[in-house]
Amino acid sequence: MLLSVIKRYGATLLGGLIIAAFVVTSVFMIGGATVGELVETGARARGAEFARLLLGPGGHVDAFLTGITRTPDAETSIRKIADLAGIESFAVFDRDGQEVYRSRSERYDWLLRDRPGGISSGDRLSKTTLTKPGAWSIVQDDRTTNPSFLTPLIRNEKTIGYVSVVADMIAQRYAFKATLARASVSLLLILFMATGLPLLLYLRRKRKIAEAADRIDFLANYDALTNLLNRRRMQEETDRVLATVRATRERMGYLYVDLDELSEINDRLGQNSGDELLTVVAARLAAVVDPSDLIGRIGADDFAVLRRRITSIEDIAALAKRIFDAICEPVELAGEIVKPRVSIGCAMVPEDGRTHSELVKHAEIAHLHHKTDKSRNLVFFEPAMDEAMHHRRYVEALVRAAVENESFELFYQPIVNGDGSRLLGFEALLRLRDENGEYIAPSVFVPIAEARGYIKAIGTWVIREATRQIAQWPQDLFVSVNLSPVQFGDGDLVRIVETALREADISGKRLEIEVVESLLLDRSDDILAQLRELRALGISIDMDDFGTGYSSLGYLWRFPFDKLKIDQSFMVALENGEPNVSRLLETIVSMAHHLKMKVTTEGVETEAQVALMKSLGCDQLQGYFFGRPMPADQAAAEILTRFRHNVAESPSDVPVLHRASHAS
Repeated sequence: MLLSVIKRYGATLLGGLIIAAFVVTSVFMIGGATVGELVETGARARGAEFARLLLGPGGHVDAFLTGITRTPDAETSIRKIADLAGIESFAVFDRDGQEVYRSRSERYDWLLRDRPGGISSGDRLSKTTLTKPGAWSIVQDDRTTNPSFLTPLIRNEKTIGYVSVVADMIAQRYAFKATLARASVSLLLILFMATGLPLLLYLRRKRKIAEAADRIDFLANYDALTNLLNRRRMQEETDRVLATVRATRERMGYLYVDLDELSEINDRLGQNSGDELLTVVAARLAAVVDPSDLIGRIGADDFAVLRRRITSIEDIAALAKRIFDAICEPVELAGEIVKPRVSIGCAMVPEDGRTHSELVKHAEIAHLHHKTDKSRNLVFFEPAMDEAMHHRRYVEALVRAAVENESFELFYQPIVNGDGSRLLGFEALLRLRDENGEYIAPSVFVPIAEARGYIKAIGTWVIREATRQIAQWPQDLFVSVNLSPVQFGDGDLVRIVETALREADISGKRLEIEVVESLLLDRSDDILAQLRELRALGISIDMDDFGTGYSSLGYLWRFPFDKLKIDQSFMVALENGEPNVSRLLETIVSMAHHLKMKVTTEGVETEAQVALMKSLGCDQLQGYFFGRPMPADQAAAEILTRFRHNVAESPSDVPVLHRASHAS
């Protein structure tokens, strides 16, 4: 800190110190000269006054010059006058410059101090002094001791002698020095107040401007949270390095590292926890890369690494493993242990791009593939991915527009009783058209909607639209909708369902909610509580796709589901002649009935399958045999018309329906 201040303001501080030193030196030099002049003036005044007294009446100057008629009283009188005038000692010289009287000895001061009658040391004035014409005076001052004063004694315009005076000016000299010192200090203070404070204010303002400029420069080039290069600077630095690739033929790898589920952490633990996680991830990422590599934060939860001087793909794979292992170490946030997860895509230089724009585009595409395939530590970009990404972005745009305009559609597939004789309800299935009016498979657009955070808005619309539609059909029919685990995340699902039921003016018994068992893997207590609240509204809670995934029986006793939906894969296996399928189906139906749950079999397409499930006591059937998913108006025209005579009748009075003609 101190070195940076000296480096930045060294010249200014040095100039200020030089000016201050010059001012102080000048003040003291001028002060010293002023004191000398004041002392000299005082000595000159005292000496001139003493000479005037000697020449005046009673001055006895003649007695001192000739030694005749000089009395002790006269000498005593002159000494008193000298003392009163502040004269320490004096000497009288005749017209030839010969000393004739000295009041005390300067040379033998300790022995002959103020000797009565005076002394004569035999000193003479120089010829240069004697030849000076007219009235003059000489003051000699060494600035430390008392000054001496020499002037001629002139009477009637004739020089009759000379007098030398040593004025007692030590006290006055000290007084002058003290007064001048105080004045100098006051002057310096005034100068400091007038110039020093403005200078300090200027330096302070300059420092703040410099700090602000540094901060602006930092924010223009670095991410304020992680201190890594920001996207703009990362692009500039990457392009700068890439400019040398053609000449050096250096191989490099551009890694796109995405922190998964950051938005969920922000929602659950707060923004501060999300920021803390980002700083931890950035520090861990910086710790595993080489100093020559470039690393930056290029998005809210996205980081980039430009790996230089690689010799093989294995180098990148090894780096990705170190990144994966380092970042995925658990971290404590807001008292909760969180295990970060990342998706990593890589684009190679120069194969996959020669500019930052190309590399980040291709690495991002590769990382999206890694999101769906975590069997590896990273995914390398392949040209075929680009076309898939274009299609994905096209579908994403369609999903976004459908969410904004509520332009999704619901298709309805009939659900009948165990022998196929009576219509019980429909399952509402989401559909999306492209610009040509063709339907996009839900397996394509639903994962994109989930990845981009649209699934909650879509799910809310599905609940509202499905309840609105079922309210227009016979009261004995129900509608079943699928829920995503995301819809349970904010804790407002029950309120959304209650609102939909109230607006449609139907009871909860006309709505069934299907969930998959993976829903209960995370935060099961919170989700189970919401499921219980939904069930309290009279809504049937169904476990969808039973027989796939974990199929853990623990979920069945932790929450008493109302219905199990046997996955359609069992019907496919049955049709393919797989062994033991019928026994498994029998076991599932029997177990569900013992747990007081109904059973719905999906994917029923043949009359033999209907007969088998009827013999096993399956409660409900669903599949192409009874009708494909269709729009609401078509369902009303075909399905409701076909079952119009027996919607509310007893199944024992109605024969088994044959395969629907439209299902062929």
